[in-house]
Amino acid sequence: MTYEFYNVAHVVGVLFLFSSLGALAATAGSTSAPLRKLASIAHGVALALIFVAGFGLLARLGHFGAIPTWAYLKMAVWAVLALAVVALKRKPEWAPVLWLLMPVVGGFAVWLAVTQPF
Repeated sequence: MTYEFYNVAHVVGVLFLFSSLGALAATAGSTSAPLRKLASIAHGVALALIFVAGFGLLARLGHFGAIPTWAYLKMAVWAVLALAVVALKRKPEWAPVLWLLMPVVGGFAVWLAVTQPF
């Protein structure tokens, strides 16, 4: 696969991740929202797509043996966004704050990828 393929797949995964997180935040605390199930599935699929495409991008960048520090930090950011679902389920009253913070956390991941500071 080409670098461009992995890059597009990675970005599509990120778009699905944030749309699913927005839907989960909007329906937080609701027990009978059919959108929650679809958003939860999309969240998991998006994380898998981000993970696979991200490692494909690292391989295309020539990072076969040692993964750079910025990539580890990016994986930590995706782990935080993966666990945001737990916070939305257990503390639905946090949904407005999480809805505002999640794009900021995602922006940090973008900064890491673009600048590759470490």
